[in-house]
Amino acid sequence: MRATRDITQALYTFLQSLITEEKPDLIVCSERKATAILRALIEELPDHRIQWEWSKVLSTTALQLFDWSSLSGRKVLLFDELVHHGNTLKRNEESLLRAAGGCDLQLVTAGFAVWDRCEHRPDHSYHGAVDSKKYEEIREDIIFMLQEHGSLLLDTEHVELSVRVQCGVREFYDALATAAPGGHSFSFVSGAGRTNLTIDHPDVIWPEGLSQFLVPGSNIEGAVCKVRVLEKTHEVFSILPIFYPNVRCVPEEQWVSLLPGFVKRSLLRDPTPQQVFYTVALLVAVELLRPIVSSLNDLRKNKVILDFDKKKLLHLKAMFPGVDTDLLHQYVYDIIANSERVKLERTKYSVGVENIPEEKLLALCDLVIRRLVERTTGVSEGLSWQQMTRLAEDQNAVVNLPPSSVTVVVDRLIDSGLVVTGTRDVLSSGGEPFVIRTFAPEGEIVSAKIRQEMMAGGPQCQAI
Repeated sequence: MRATRDITQALYTFLQSLITEEKPDLIVCSERKATAILRALIEELPDHRIQWEWSKVLSTTALQLFDWSSLSGRKVLLFDELVHHGNTLKRNEESLLRAAGGCDLQLVTAGFAVWDRCEHRPDHSYHGAVDSKKYEEIREDIIFMLQEHGSLLLDTEHVELSVRVQCGVREFYDALATAAPGGHSFSFVSGAGRTNLTIDHPDVIWPEGLSQFLVPGSNIEGAVCKVRVLEKTHEVFSILPIFYPNVRCVPEEQWVSLLPGFVKRSLLRDPTPQQVFYTVALLVAVELLRPIVSSLNDLRKNKVILDFDKKKLLHLKAMFPGVDTDLLHQYVYDIIANSERVKLERTKYSVGVENIPEEKLLALCDLVIRRLVERTTGVSEGLSWQQMTRLAEDQNAVVNLPPSSVTVVVDRLIDSGLVVTGTRDVLSSGGEPFVIRTFAPEGEIVSAKIRQEMMAGGPQCQAI
């Protein structure tokens, strides 16, 4: 097992010194690993805890949602964990300044590790000029550190419900499996040796509410719809509902007026397509908690404890600065309370969890990442969820895992830092703008390494 103490100490020292020296009024993090690192240092690491408020953190994905006028004359720190050529850093700088408009702010940039042949360098760095081998080692150490504390899903995009378990993991997972039809729940081992669970397409208990939150004309066919359960310790698990419909990004006044009170409606009067997409994704994902909480009703008598403290939502401020997390907490709390009174029709004896063998999972992950690199070489955008699952299903003919379990392959590739999610703007046949979720190799480092292994006929990718 890789030791993470050194990389954790180095990241803590670097960010703490930046905060002390530069005294920024806002930290903008490159999505996703930089955001996950900051969250780990704010919330997850008891011996390396940075004292910083979530109201002063912003994800690069949410640049258009922030009120930049409040930072006139202030200092902004743009943080990226790794800077290779510098293209992403430069693009984020330009996007930030464009979003800030004429706001007079001082921008300072920082990268934890910088490649020695980087063309656009940050103002601050911890490792200022590392060769390719060292760069890859640092990247792998960061990924493993995040895996040890849950997942790369330690981002600021998802609502998270914490559960303390006082029974066996199998009993806990079998209960959760009743939230979906048979053949939709899969357990697998993460890169850090944790036993995680993915529930694909859980039941929708309140379809009217789900429809209310979808912009008219949007659709959920072929969309990402799952609940992930991450083992953080042997007794503590995190439940993350994930739902990304194909969103029609033409919000009508009636749709805006029906949004829950925790959403700042004024931000959606003239929004960007991404603003609409992520707002819809947050709203519909919360609906997936209804069957999950109901599935645990029997165990909640004496075997599981749900922990939904207000602090568990503060990280969302970085991604959704227009969301009132106190009101969101009350909204989700009411969902949990109402779900306690709902009894699911199916029982744990009628469904179950299918365990995905580690050897087969790794074999399929290897085939999928290789094909994904081939499909996206020379292309600026990733594959849609439908394209991604079809690619995995085609490769599964060799490995022969249960058909619906291909969703786990994507989860494992994301957790291993090999696949990154994004969005793509598309036009419908009628010329209306839609936004869909996309999946691509995580940067040129990953793509180049996979291509080298393919050319050499090398063994299975060791980073999975």
